[in-house]
Amino acid sequence: NPPHPEGKGFTREGRCTQEAGAWATQWPPVSLATTAAFLERDGHTLKVFDCPAVGMGRARLRALTKAFQPDFVFWSTATPTLSYDLNLSGLIKEAVPEAVTGVFGTHVTALPGIALENPGIDAVIRREPEQTIREICLHGPGGWQDIAGLSYRDREKGEACHNADRDLLDPEEIPAPAWRHLNITPYRLPLKGLPFLIVAPIRGCPYSCSFCTAPLYYGKKLRKRPVPNVVDEIEHNMGMFKVKNFFVWADTFTADKGYVKAFSREIVKRGLSISWTCNSRVDTVDIEMLSLMKAAGLWMISFGLESGSDVVLRLTGKNIRVEQSRRAVSLAHQLGIKTSGHFILGLPGETEASMGGTLALALSLPLDIAQFYAAAPFPGTELYKEALKRGWLQPDSLLSQDHAAMDLPGLPGYRVEAFRRYAYRRFYGRPKAIGNMLTMIDQKAVGHVLRNLGTFLKWAKD
Repeated sequence: NPPHPEGKGFTREGRCTQEAGAWATQWPPVSLATTAAFLERDGHTLKVFDCPAVGMGRARLRALTKAFQPDFVFWSTATPTLSYDLNLSGLIKEAVPEAVTGVFGTHVTALPGIALENPGIDAVIRREPEQTIREICLHGPGGWQDIAGLSYRDREKGEACHNADRDLLDPEEIPAPAWRHLNITPYRLPLKGLPFLIVAPIRGCPYSCSFCTAPLYYGKKLRKRPVPNVVDEIEHNMGMFKVKNFFVWADTFTADKGYVKAFSREIVKRGLSISWTCNSRVDTVDIEMLSLMKAAGLWMISFGLESGSDVVLRLTGKNIRVEQSRRAVSLAHQLGIKTSGHFILGLPGETEASMGGTLALALSLPLDIAQFYAAAPFPGTELYKEALKRGWLQPDSLLSQDHAAMDLPGLPGYRVEAFRRYAYRRFYGRPKAIGNMLTMIDQKAVGHVLRNLGTFLKWAKD
């Protein structure tokens, strides 16, 4: 995971490409760790660097790369930092001129030709990276014409070649991440400040939200790893890394109720004392499932609420209703499960009034945390296609959930930016919200939280 241009914490993992933010959360790089597990199994010697997590800059990365002298160097990329990420190839080629370089991520999956315009990039791994990287390493620097899921520059002709898409991994094939190749100390839960790791039981998302890149990376079919394997992995990480907190990494973990119940029952059956959180959709939860999840250690659930307008929800293909959002958050709250609501401002159909409705919804719900994002038309999404077609996208605009890049009819981007700041001030400026946060902050993490909260409040006020 490359350094951030400004030395900040930054996650580049599938659809999640964002700064550490006010909560200073650096997500463990699960794609790198599962790729490492495959390569280790094949007998390769390897190193994994999560530069933002350990504060590693370009100079240090160059020195370590030169000392290691790898045959292959692969790194993740993100839309908000794409130019910087691709230009890392120059540093790698300076350190190890003969090394094969390859990049992966949702942006380069959607637009591989852009990455290959950089002369230092030899290969673009499209979609989930593990098996394609594995085959590149087995083949060596040439003979790539039959490697599925790969775009590359022919070394003799200098032309870009785009091979057929790859079939995604069967769930039984997906290995446990090889976290031992990383320093896990920097990975701390927001507010709690306690060490945590990711466990990824499911890949794929069957839904069709126009703004989301999830299907681009992991596909639309739900691929569910065997429950015993996943819980074995949790037990292993508890023993090896002394970690008791986990983020269950899945685009929509609760999409299959039967699987979630089996997962929860297995944790209870083994008597594992863990705390975990996950992402969910409001139309996939019920009281029985949430009760089982809580019994298994669920302490917080994050809902993609997106908007307080049924019109906006329909236009973006989210296909939920505001009343379902109210019900789901209420159910979790009744059970004593902390709730986090994620909202997106500036989606198609948005108006000043509908943004106000979204904020009103957030204020009316028993949410413990609220995140307000700007709609970002990331390449590979239907929103990106629509924004280009309708001329909503500002020229040379930064595509990031922290920046409103679209000018919608009657709603310019700067108004979305201003309202986003206002929404944060209104939500977190209430005594109730402050009290909720204080109940979640672990005593050991007070300094960690306060340092970053000051930066956040200054941003919201500006």
